[in-house]
Amino acid sequence: MASLDKWLSGDRRREVPRMEEVKSDSIKKFTEIKEGTIGILLGSDYNPESRKAFLKFYDVKNHRIVIWYDTTNHHPYAYYKGDIKELENNPAILRKRDKIIDIIEEEKIDPLNDEKIKVAKIIAKDPLVIGGSRESLREYITLWEADIKYYANYIFDLDFEVGGYYILEGVDKIPKRIHLEVPPEVKKFLDSPNIDENMKDWLIRLSEYVPPLKRISLDIEVYNPRGIVPQAENPEFPIFMISLYASDGLKKVLVYDIRSELDESTASKFEFDVEVFNNERDLIKRAIEIIEEYPIIITFNGDNFDLPYIRRRGEKLGLIDLKDKIRLGRNDARVTWGIHIDLYKFFKNVSIKNYAFGGAYDVISLDSIAQSLLGKGKTEKIEYFGEIPMEEIIRYSFRDAELTYELTSFNRDLVMRLIIIIGRIANMVIDDVCRLSVSNWIKNRLIHLHRKKNYLIPRPEEIKGKGEKRHFQPITKGKKYVGALVIEPKPGIHFNVHVVDFASLYPSIMKEYNISYETVNCVHEECRDNLVPDTTTWICKKKRGIISEFVGVIRDIRVDVFKKLSKDKTLDEDKREFYNVIQGALKVFINAIYGVTGSDAFPFYYL
Repeated sequence: MASLDKWLSGDRRREVPRMEEVKSDSIKKFTEIKEGTIGILLGSDYNPESRKAFLKFYDVKNHRIVIWYDTTNHHPYAYYKGDIKELENNPAILRKRDKIIDIIEEEKIDPLNDEKIKVAKIIAKDPLVIGGSRESLREYITLWEADIKYYANYIFDLDFEVGGYYILEGVDKIPKRIHLEVPPEVKKFLDSPNIDENMKDWLIRLSEYVPPLKRISLDIEVYNPRGIVPQAENPEFPIFMISLYASDGLKKVLVYDIRSELDESTASKFEFDVEVFNNERDLIKRAIEIIEEYPIIITFNGDNFDLPYIRRRGEKLGLIDLKDKIRLGRNDARVTWGIHIDLYKFFKNVSIKNYAFGGAYDVISLDSIAQSLLGKGKTEKIEYFGEIPMEEIIRYSFRDAELTYELTSFNRDLVMRLIIIIGRIANMVIDDVCRLSVSNWIKNRLIHLHRKKNYLIPRPEEIKGKGEKRHFQPITKGKKYVGALVIEPKPGIHFNVHVVDFASLYPSIMKEYNISYETVNCVHEECRDNLVPDTTTWICKKKRGIISEFVGVIRDIRVDVFKKLSKDKTLDEDKREFYNVIQGALKVFINAIYGVTGSDAFPFYYL
């Protein structure tokens, strides 16, 4: 593809009207996909009313989210090792027969035994048939791949790439992956004879331009009595202020004048817009009208407070459509028209805190993080609104929205770019990137790699029970395995001393020595002589391990390509900063993968 601008400048505007397959609660209106729409894949979910997975694309020209529903007749499923006839007569299957579409035989590859096997594939009408409730099949039958989120499975099976560019040609056509023109500084690496096809795919995927994304931050204030903390589960106190700060220049505070203090001259006293309402219902309604115009909503602790409080408070006031616009999960809040990013959970992520930002902040609070990264913090904390002038509260609230937004915009939108790049590496939707740990990021990409190779993902107990006795008894109490050999230096003064540093030492060893759950003590007799020194453990010589392959490629492209580009003075500052974000995101994965794969809680653990 020549460039993004070339695709956007052509006459590709024929509108394809589209009615939802089902009048669902989540979107109650016609949507349209303009033929030729260029979108970046950011999200995915499942609509229980239409029983379809759907994808959310960021329309790079019109700056809105475009929702595309599955047209491939894809359904939830899980695998079973055993006789199909026996499975069909299982009581758990018989109880769910009306919710099971079919049980078919499918050929998969068993990575532990390196052989093709026949398995039964249970295809269901709804994800909850497979897992997620007490009555799900996985609670009664030993199943394989029954604990993967359905919308993630959908992305893996259709080989979609989160963060990638797609062209949408209508509601009935599967979005087609397109690539922007490769920058010349990256192309020179692609043309190198030392770059294999896997590395080329990764270079193209990660180096694609991340455009500025239209977004708005939101912060609410609740008028609660002294000493009582408002609870989102029981929103008994009124919302009297909602502050908004957006990428297109919008700066606004919506105020319910609960104490009748404000007059017509209020707005002129601020450097941002102030809208005054005489009731809470109109305040909430207006806030929703505004934020619905933005594809990405930014909050700080919006999962646990702002969005659930808005929804439940609005419902109490008769705004019943809020349950369709703000969807509340067990641990998150999502908006049906776009993407919700909760910065509290993102910055709380230990890998983001320590690897991406070098431990720059200690306390996970808006004030602490803003002070560390922006050099400014909140205004003086207000414990009780009842004694503070309304004008002072307005400035206080606006500052919170401003800081929340600026945490995504500083250093050329560093955080937004970082989130997109992590999504590309993990092939994980943006909603989950911001909420899940690095171990989940790594697991997500490994599941996709298994799917591409047609591997049946082993159950953890299968991995744990495979092979021979392992010979890595730890010297240090409380550890699981032997660490590196530490050589004590000789006391005294030494001259002509040189520093030797290995880039990503442990990941490099995992790459070079083919360390992966299926390669350690593999099933091949001919590999048993490939021993780890001073042990009876051997490493596979016949096949490249899936973890070794993954860690090797991300290590190599970071060290050999993006780290160099981030320091290339011939490039402009914006490009250098972008490549620095990429190498930084890769570093997060590389630094974490050794510890993650060494944790017995990780599903691919084998030591």
